[in-house]
Amino acid sequence: MSRVIKIIFTLLTICFIISSCTNADKTGEFTLIMSGSMHGQLDPCGWKKNQMGGLSRRYVKVMEMKEEGKDPIILDAGDFLFSTTNLNQNNLESEEFRAGAILEGYDRIGCDAINIGKYELLNGLSFLKEMSKKTEIPFLSANLRDSRTNELLFQPYKIIKRGELSFGVIGITSLLPDTSTKVIADDYIESGNKYINDLSSKTDVIIMLINTDRKSQKDLAENFENSDFIITSGSTNMTRTNTPQKKDGPYMFSCGKQGKYLMVLEAIIKNDKLPFVNISEHEKKIDNVKKRFDRLQKKDPNKALEDIYKDQANVLKLIDQYRLDLKTSEDAISQAKNTVVFKTIGLNKKITDDPEILAFVNKSLSTCKALKPNVKDSKKTKIDHSGHDHWGL
Repeated sequence: MSRVIKIIFTLLTICFIISSCTNADKTGEFTLIMSGSMHGQLDPCGWKKNQMGGLSRRYVKVMEMKEEGKDPIILDAGDFLFSTTNLNQNNLESEEFRAGAILEGYDRIGCDAINIGKYELLNGLSFLKEMSKKTEIPFLSANLRDSRTNELLFQPYKIIKRGELSFGVIGITSLLPDTSTKVIADDYIESGNKYINDLSSKTDVIIMLINTDRKSQKDLAENFENSDFIITSGSTNMTRTNTPQKKDGPYMFSCGKQGKYLMVLEAIIKNDKLPFVNISEHEKKIDNVKKRFDRLQKKDPNKALEDIYKDQANVLKLIDQYRLDLKTSEDAISQAKNTVVFKTIGLNKKITDDPEILAFVNKSLSTCKALKPNVKDSKKTKIDHSGHDHWGL
């Protein structure tokens, strides 16, 4: 009998150890690089004297991070293939080549997943399927279906591993070209939350890639409250470091357009069961408060602020408030277990281009130009879709 008891005790001990290991808090650090609404932009754009963006500069900054020992997760929220929504006989061949070029550029950079948005659907389902076969990058869509088979067009999500951590990346869209008939869209909110629920027990971090309009974006944090991060495309909005975010998340990031900035998120996880704390806002507040103190101190560097402004009650009141703000932010940072720091890196001319990528971009742009006929009539002719697998059939 005592032997049986010993065996049972041993088994219970083993089960306890396994359970303890299984339930142990996961820790780690990760870097997330985000893009959306690239609109087929291969080269820098904007004002002629200070053009921003370009695949070459993006590649250089990503490679710098990798040389520092980071292994960033690189994601695109959609609307990346074409430079225009008006595909026609004058630009179709050129735009198709451009689409292939930017996809190859994404391959060279090391993109981990791309959400299918409105732009990707502009040239028909067959073209999009062909593009998906030319890359190792997974195309994601959790709510777009083939109207003939009712099957999802692409995989709904991708699980990405970095160290101990696993990331569930889900792609959805609420936008379709006006003439779409071969693709149907399930409700993107229902679809997104379905896969959030599916992945919540399988992954440590859930990232939503969402292609939707500006009006809908204001509700995304509420609609997908059980996700951790939301990356959007479909509008020209761009998130800044001081953009207000929902407390405890999910944190939402809009990437502007044409890839003029590198959107980077650095995160540290010390307890995967606790929410993230966005310390970017606190760090900025600390910096601003210290600058204000410096300005106030300039009046007399050798005296305490209370002595300098002892006869100015309104200034003393401000000083008290600044100190309270400083302590609040410092406490928030020191107490946070899982932290997020967000930054934007301007891809400006100070960045030295990578010669190989720059040559690839220049050659691609020359080909795009050569494929576009020199049409004197500025009125563009729409494509005759007869016999082709484009929208409207």
